[in-house]
Amino acid sequence: MTTVDWCTENIFISPRIPTSEPGQWAVRNVSALALPGGPMYALDNPGVETIVIEKGAQTGLTTTAYCWAIHCLSTDPSTILIVMNSTSDARDKASESFMPLWEDSAKLARFMPKNKNKYWTKLYQRCNGSPVYWVGANSPGRLGSKPVRRLILDEIDKYPQQSKKEAGAAALARQRTKNFKKKGIAKILEFSTPTNEASEIHSEYLNGTQADLWVKCPHCGVLQVMRWAAFKIDMQLAKTNPGKACAEMHYECPTCKKAWSDEDRWNALMPGHGGFWKGTALPRDPKCYSCRYPSWYSTFVTHQYLAAQWLRAQQNQSGLQDFINSECGEPFVHYENAIRSNVFSGLEGQYDEGQKWLEIEPYKTQYSGSDSFVLCGCDVQKDYLVPVFRQFSINGDSGLIWANVVGNFRELDKMSEQFGAQFILIDSRYRTQEVNDFCKNNPGYIPCQGVLRKSMELYSPVKIPCGMNYIDGLTHNPDKLKDILATYIQQQGNAKRWIIPRGYAARLDYPDQMTAEKNINGKWIQIPVGKANHYWDAEVLAILAAIKFGVLDTSLFGEFNIIPQEQGAK
Repeated sequence: MTTVDWCTENIFISPRIPTSEPGQWAVRNVSALALPGGPMYALDNPGVETIVIEKGAQTGLTTTAYCWAIHCLSTDPSTILIVMNSTSDARDKASESFMPLWEDSAKLARFMPKNKNKYWTKLYQRCNGSPVYWVGANSPGRLGSKPVRRLILDEIDKYPQQSKKEAGAAALARQRTKNFKKKGIAKILEFSTPTNEASEIHSEYLNGTQADLWVKCPHCGVLQVMRWAAFKIDMQLAKTNPGKACAEMHYECPTCKKAWSDEDRWNALMPGHGGFWKGTALPRDPKCYSCRYPSWYSTFVTHQYLAAQWLRAQQNQSGLQDFINSECGEPFVHYENAIRSNVFSGLEGQYDEGQKWLEIEPYKTQYSGSDSFVLCGCDVQKDYLVPVFRQFSINGDSGLIWANVVGNFRELDKMSEQFGAQFILIDSRYRTQEVNDFCKNNPGYIPCQGVLRKSMELYSPVKIPCGMNYIDGLTHNPDKLKDILATYIQQQGNAKRWIIPRGYAARLDYPDQMTAEKNINGKWIQIPVGKANHYWDAEVLAILAAIKFGVLDTSLFGEFNIIPQEQGAK
């Protein structure tokens, strides 16, 4: 039997459970989850190992997860681990929701242990002979012992962050399924209300199929995905009569423009009305199913409730973020700290790749008599190098000459000679010894490493051991330098001219890599994780070169503690 059929026949939702719909388990209460291709289908699919759900709040998903676990324990018993945010949360959920499902469903009584004092506690139950362990993510020591076949990770974005010494709770819990993964019978269900683009649930979501729910319009029959943008509320009316505005709020079909009532929306989500889930991405993990489950997929949520939450969210950014997380089930994107790819078309100069912009009109006349410097930043990868050559005027204005990939250090040196680069800063995080040896034997090349500091210091000179001698290198604060680079690109405040050659905005790789990171709470993070950002890192080193050699005045960007340097650009 499928989980839906089995739960319909065997589970009674106890009135002791915090729910507005006690009684015999009914698919109508979680109808969207049960539609073809949806999460409950994935739970029953032996080819799916991990189910990831980015969800809105109060969608009934936790109770549904427990019902699935009970179905498994009753029909194919094996060890289950359920991880909550804290040990106290685990105790509460076990006693308030999980245990009453067994105790108050008459058909499940035969699966409960006779010795309840020993095998029926708030953090451990034995059901049909198999153990169910409850663990708080704040107790990582309890996550590293017994193997488990089935794992439920509830609200993983609320788990305590991992320490430098130990992996996070979710990662430790997943390790416990390894033996069953080898046999192809492990199952991991993880769900959470997301926070931002760097959150764990969103990273896991991107690993899977990213399925969307398609439903039919009751008026025109056109299939569609219900997005928040199609929910209509009169914001002008809300200023004078918010109650009426909330009462009139509705979902509008993007095709026929007809309004849906709550009943129309709920019926569209019911099995038999043509709704289905369909993946939108080729999963990175072929055994991972993922989807997004906003609160309006729940039959407990009304348009009036959504309208009231939306009006409340208008008060400040915190309220807006909470609405996007809790109702839309989406990560909050800090757009004010994200560089958008469309800015690059406005940064193209009147010169071509390979040309030094200060030697081309109209810039040649505009900067007549001004000294200039060609500086290079180079990101190092396993099998290739990614340099960017940028020409700076003495006042800090700059134009990109060339950004691309070279195969080795010899090719980099040829490009440096071709463009007349005075100094080349090379990232030495990878291939460290090879980079240091090359810099030792080639004047003008300087090894650099990013070191995150709490101070405002931008960079420091360091002596790096290389053979029997030492060479000069730099450590730098990457987040602070990225702040400066972002200010350049977005031309904010007192930012100097920062241009790129004609055609670079249309390149597939350059704008994509230059927008690969976003600033979240003061820290620049690759989103999604693993997206190439080589040009971004190389441009950061070019900025560092301009600062170190006195071409760029950092006072334009705020107060930074710059350690005095020797004069280098002579």
